[in-house]
Amino acid sequence: MRQNNKLCKIVLAGIAMLGTCGAATLVEAADAGMHVDQVGYLTGRDKTAMVTDSNETDFSLVDAKTNKVVYTGKLSAAKADAMSEENLRTADFTSFNTPGTYKLKVGKRESYEFAIGDNVYAVPSVQTWRSFTLSRCSTPIDDKDVTGLKVKMGHPQDKEAQVYFTDALNQKGDKVDVSGGWYDAGDYGKYTTTGAIAAAELLLAYEAHPDHFTKGQLLFPAGVSSDKNLPDALSEVKYEFDFLKKMMRKDGSTFHKVSGAQWPGFDKSPDTDTQDRFLYSTCTASTAMYGASLAIGARVYKGLDASYAKSLQKDADKVWDYLSKTKESIYRVDEGQESGSGPYNDTNDIQERLWMAAEMFRTTGDKKYEAYLKDNKAELLKAPGFFTWDNTLALAQFAYAIAPKADAGFQAEVKKVYLDYADMIAGKIKNDGFGCALSKEEYTWASTKNAMTQGDMLLMAYQLQPKAEYEEGALAQIHYMLGRNSLDRSFLTGMGSNPPEHPHNRIHESTGAYVPGLLVGGPNHVKGGDPDQTKYLEENKVPVAKSYIDVLSSWSTNEYAIDYTGTAAYALAWFAKPVNVTAKDLKLTREFPSITK
Repeated sequence: MRQNNKLCKIVLAGIAMLGTCGAATLVEAADAGMHVDQVGYLTGRDKTAMVTDSNETDFSLVDAKTNKVVYTGKLSAAKADAMSEENLRTADFTSFNTPGTYKLKVGKRESYEFAIGDNVYAVPSVQTWRSFTLSRCSTPIDDKDVTGLKVKMGHPQDKEAQVYFTDALNQKGDKVDVSGGWYDAGDYGKYTTTGAIAAAELLLAYEAHPDHFTKGQLLFPAGVSSDKNLPDALSEVKYEFDFLKKMMRKDGSTFHKVSGAQWPGFDKSPDTDTQDRFLYSTCTASTAMYGASLAIGARVYKGLDASYAKSLQKDADKVWDYLSKTKESIYRVDEGQESGSGPYNDTNDIQERLWMAAEMFRTTGDKKYEAYLKDNKAELLKAPGFFTWDNTLALAQFAYAIAPKADAGFQAEVKKVYLDYADMIAGKIKNDGFGCALSKEEYTWASTKNAMTQGDMLLMAYQLQPKAEYEEGALAQIHYMLGRNSLDRSFLTGMGSNPPEHPHNRIHESTGAYVPGLLVGGPNHVKGGDPDQTKYLEENKVPVAKSYIDVLSSWSTNEYAIDYTGTAAYALAWFAKPVNVTAKDLKLTREFPSITK
């Protein structure tokens, strides 16, 4: 836990401004209560840090190499923060824009290092997008120049996965090739639900700023195939689409997930987990999410690979035809299907149907999709929450609000509902001591994703109405993610001075390789998330914002998932300009512990 004295361990420094200290370095840890974004701050943007329980009134910035004072300022008055139960003072150094690497000092206390520069998120952005590559199934990976991850071939048995049930289309035991795609999280399941929403997040990030993506950007490791005609980011999403297409059945429905029948041990790497793999369940919500992602893909790839885009649109049409004929919300349950994988049991699919209809309309302009949205006007005009795998209403609203051929009056109604929610998010950020978007009830399983999703929604709102507070609010969520929080903890593996050391990740534990760029769940104040988290909350008086433990077995606070990481990828890509990073820029200089060592 956080201590009041200076910690003496050596930790990983923040990824700083490229050209100054692009590779991670080793530095002495910070004093407690000096809350900074451990990666850095952009020039020309808000730059604030928080200081806990300080009687001092002044702060200074010092050059991290020379210890020379480069800026001084006054701390704000102390203000109680309910979520962390801390009294916070704010150090505002927005006006200081000299690129470099610095520390914040208050009296004798000092912070972790951080950078100021025009492109401080370039390397974290690449690491985050690259983490999808390193989560690939059914491909050999030899990332010797960066992470050291080596996998011969993850789950080759997915070429003959067995259908777990019998229905009108399949017999139990039928074998289907569902090789490829991304592992969902710390286990080796692959899910249509999260695969579709993660692919959509990445595609929407590309669509917002296509100029931020290039060929060669992700430094694909040996053994990894890519489409040389596409920017690396789109080549990576195509790998997931190629898997999801295999999950689609002949009537346009989809299998829900593929996994083993039992949870593999942490000693099992993707190429040593040899248990049979099964295709479980059908789910109209996940089918609709797949259809929505196809519709996005059809327009994003159109100018780069017309034939591929056409194939995605054809499949999207097939999915829509299936959903049009299948009115009820379906989530099939067979005994034993959850024994080795998560359920993702969405039993109300209206939000996902709306999302698909809105994306189809944005892509094609076909008024039949707008007619569907109008027929479900009451649902579409509900106040959204932040989007997630079981409620994509906000994504439906954004897609329709930005669609070029929409009915002006109806579009204005939808746009207002979305922007009203964005304004509410911005208000929460202003009232939180750390500028975090999370309200008390949002510190749940995947709370960091919840915060980043709200930041992404602000960036989407910015595309509808370019208000500066939307961009700054999104940046505040990046700052929170990268260490400007009450735990002084970066929740993105490998990024910042104090990232998770023991993420709930079988690839990490079984191979001994530490993969950077994975977003872990973060604080979870709801008891029952997992045994370790529950015990921690029961035995300690833990403030809401500090309900996090960096232990391997806490899957409700310390596991990553591709849909979590997708939210970070969206935000980081928005603010990161493309640069030619090298393996040296990406290579971490600290070894992280593993049970295999």
